[in-house]
Amino acid sequence: MTDSPNTPDWIAADTSHTPPRAWAMKATCALGTSENTLDDLHQQFPAAPLLQSTDPEAPQVKLPCKPLDLPAQALGGNRFTLPALAASDQPPITSLLAPARGFLSLNPGWDGVLCVTGPRSHWAHISADEIVSVQSFLTGDLLAALRATPALSHLDDTPQDDAVFLDAVSETMSRPERLAARLATATSTNQLAGLLIGAELAAARPYWLGQQVAVIGQPPLADLQTKALEAQGVPVTRTDEPTMIRAGLATARAELQTN
Repeated sequence: MTDSPNTPDWIAADTSHTPPRAWAMKATCALGTSENTLDDLHQQFPAAPLLQSTDPEAPQVKLPCKPLDLPAQALGGNRFTLPALAASDQPPITSLLAPARGFLSLNPGWDGVLCVTGPRSHWAHISADEIVSVQSFLTGDLLAALRATPALSHLDDTPQDDAVFLDAVSETMSRPERLAARLATATSTNQLAGLLIGAELAAARPYWLGQQVAVIGQPPLADLQTKALEAQGVPVTRTDEPTMIRAGLATARAELQTN
C-alpha cells in the first residue's frame, strides 16, 4: 500500500516561534498553504520524522561558522534539531540558523548582511557562505512591552503615512540620546516603532553601511525595517520568513537522508 499524496515525508517545525508552528512536508514542498501548530501535526502524523529549528537540548556552535555545514542533531524518537549559534557577548541564538540556511541555499555565493526580525532581531554578516559575526537587538520585545504599558496603551494602531514612521527613524538615528524622552510623547504605534527601529539602525550601522541587506521576517516589523533601510539608501531584499525557514530545514533534512 502506498502513501497518500497528502501524507507528509516529514514535519518542519519552527520551534523558535511562539507558539511553535509547523508544516507537513513532501520533500521540499509544504502540503497546503497554511501553517499549523506543532502539537496538531505531530498528533496527526506521529510516524513522520520531525525536524526542529531549535531545542533546549540542541548543541551550540561557536561563531564564525558556515550555516550549510552544520548538520541536524538527533534528539531521539525520530526527532532532530538544528544547533544554536553561540557568540561570546550574548545568549545562544536560536532563531537565526534555519532562515540563514534557507536564504543561503536559495542564493548561493551571496555576500552581505541578513537582518532577521522578530522579538529579537539579528544582524548577521555573511561572507564566503560564513556567518562572520552577529549583533542582536530586543526591538520587537521592547515595542510589545512599551505598547502594553498604561502610558502608551492609548496609541493609535491605524496604518499611517510612511512619513510619520520615517521621521521617527531619522530623529532617533540623529539624536539617539533623546530616545527615552521621545518614547513618552509617541502618538501612534507606527511612530513608536520608528523611534525604536531608528535606535537599532544607529547601533547596527557597522553592519548595514555599504552592504546589501536581506530582511527576513513577518509583517509589520520586517516591512518597517525594510522601509527604514531603504530610506538610508541601502539595497534591500525582502524575503518571506516561512519560506526561508522551510528551505533551511529542508536542506538539513536532505543531508539526514544521505547520511
